[in-house]
Amino acid sequence: MGKLTLGLFFGGRSTEHEVSVITALQAFKHLDKLKYNIIPVYVSKESRFYTNPKFLDLKNYKDIDNLLISSVEVIPIRYKGKPTLVTISSWFNKFIPFDLAFPLFHGSFGEDGSIQGLFEVYQIPYTGFNVLASAVAMDKVISKFFFSSLGLDFAKFCYIKRSDWIKDPKECLNIILQKDNRLKFPLFVKPGNGGSSIGAGKANNEEELSFNIEVAAIYSDKILIEEAFEGVKEVNCSALGYKDVEASVCEMPIASGEILSFEDKYKKGGKGSKGAGMASLSRVIPAPITSKLTDKIQDITIHIFKSLGGCGVARIDYFVDLKREKVYVNEINSPPGSLSFYLWEPAGIKYNELLDKIIQYALERWEDQKKTQYTFNSGLLSQMANSGLKR
Repeated sequence: MGKLTLGLFFGGRSTEHEVSVITALQAFKHLDKLKYNIIPVYVSKESRFYTNPKFLDLKNYKDIDNLLISSVEVIPIRYKGKPTLVTISSWFNKFIPFDLAFPLFHGSFGEDGSIQGLFEVYQIPYTGFNVLASAVAMDKVISKFFFSSLGLDFAKFCYIKRSDWIKDPKECLNIILQKDNRLKFPLFVKPGNGGSSIGAGKANNEEELSFNIEVAAIYSDKILIEEAFEGVKEVNCSALGYKDVEASVCEMPIASGEILSFEDKYKKGGKGSKGAGMASLSRVIPAPITSKLTDKIQDITIHIFKSLGGCGVARIDYFVDLKREKVYVNEINSPPGSLSFYLWEPAGIKYNELLDKIIQYALERWEDQKKTQYTFNSGLLSQMANSGLKR
């Protein structure tokens, strides 16, 4: 088999646009150039697709307007039985074939099943979760119901719609704090389908709750309110695979405040952390927890990944009560929200090897998908054309 041509898709109409660019450049740096030809596909904040080798150099993002002017706008399609980027031009179209899409978006329209749906429609094989798994993982409210179906423990929660909040904030507060919800301060407030802690905050009273709902409502039409655990530690674990799944070591991230902020995740770190994304976060690896807790978290991580029909790599975040050895699931960071390479290095899997595995799993899934018949020739239209439509 010759070199694979990868379409590296990143950017997007998302609050995490810049984070996506960093993730893509980081992955590009570690992809084996002897195995892969790489075509960058940058998606602007206006959802327009562009390609240009200059997208692979961070310094070119100093002037994004000029960068876009020098780039070619494209549309991903399937042409002559192969995934293809077709250029948009008033003179002629150019067709750029590739073998596999490697989406490296964060947040809306990339991590939530949207771009995966586009790839499915055009029969473009791609890495990471499928449409359903991506959507479930991204939606913090739906994922709670998913955890419940698996019999897992998680924080007490409720959610409200932005339209209801705008209509009657007082009634929404009454619903959140009613006895049936059993919610007590302090509470965490988050956009229902956001990421990177953007729009998330902690409320210790009704005034702070109202303020945080207002902030979260800027980023989502669904607002999650959940009870904050006291005296717990955050622990994360990653799963890797497709048909066979394994779990990584556990990590314990260290926040500068009461909640892991955007700055904690992407702007902290020591020397050499610039552009490192989540790798720059302060953390302890392996997490300082008992082997019993480690085994339990790893088992749950594999269970969640398999139940979603996961493919590639994903990170699951937990709250852990060390005294009671109790584990609560927090959220799923589906690919590419977290490639979690730093959790696999202790197992001897280097970043470039992790990317190889993610690509291989995607190709295996594509071979499985090709075994499914998606169309059916019923003859219904020709029959109706002859007999006419009946009321």
